[in-house]
Amino acid sequence: MKRILMFVLLLVVLSAALPAFAQGDPVASVKTGSLNVRTGPGMQYGSIATLPFGFGVNMVARNSEGNWIQIALTNGVTGWVNVNYIFTQYPTNALPISDAPVAPTVTPTATVNAFSLNVRNGASTDNAVITTVPLGTQVVLVGRNYNSTWAFIRLANGVTGWVQANTIVGTVPVRSLALADGSVFVPNAPDLPGTPGGNTGNAGNAQFYTVRAGDTLGAIAQRFGVSMYAIAAANNIWNYNLIYVDQTLVIPA
Repeated sequence: MKRILMFVLLLVVLSAALPAFAQGDPVASVKTGSLNVRTGPGMQYGSIATLPFGFGVNMVARNSEGNWIQIALTNGVTGWVNVNYIFTQYPTNALPISDAPVAPTVTPTATVNAFSLNVRNGASTDNAVITTVPLGTQVVLVGRNYNSTWAFIRLANGVTGWVQANTIVGTVPVRSLALADGSVFVPNAPDLPGTPGGNTGNAGNAQFYTVRAGDTLGAIAQRFGVSMYAIAAANNIWNYNLIYVDQTLVIPA
């Protein structure tokens, strides 16, 4: 009888432990060619590391929406990755919730590769020149404009300003920096009903177009023979220079 009771007790203990064991450890691997690790749970945060396909990471937390995962690397770096680009058998909804950004563990820098570089007070050649720095000057990368053609930098004397991205060589790509020109990251529009698998489609009197790399709103308007402003109004676009690859646009008739 005593042995039977001990056996039953052992079964109870094992059954209680099985669910936790089945979940495994909170680990994941990268399932895309190059995954940016960001300082916060969103595309608006700058990148602090890039991980290759198959790289293993420890999952620490998730954001409240569950679409970003905070990870910890073995070298002590912590950051955030999009849940769609990692593979895991661990239930991510079991992770603790945290929406707090992490402090960057590295400071991105760049070297000036122009003979004499103008630093301006805005991300345009129309803006005033604050100062000029010579070839080989080391600068700190602070941010970027919406399409990564300008970088917001800080000089050794504390002066900040904007320089054209193609005039510097950075330790990280300019596109990986956080936005600093007042624009915001807007997620891609969801596929609209009636949109076919191809690049263009029709639904009623309207057409749909999926933005490709290199497209501009003006070029798309010219292609369809409609006004750029009509396309912008139909898609609630306020910044005519701000469209994204894979974004689905409604092309009004």
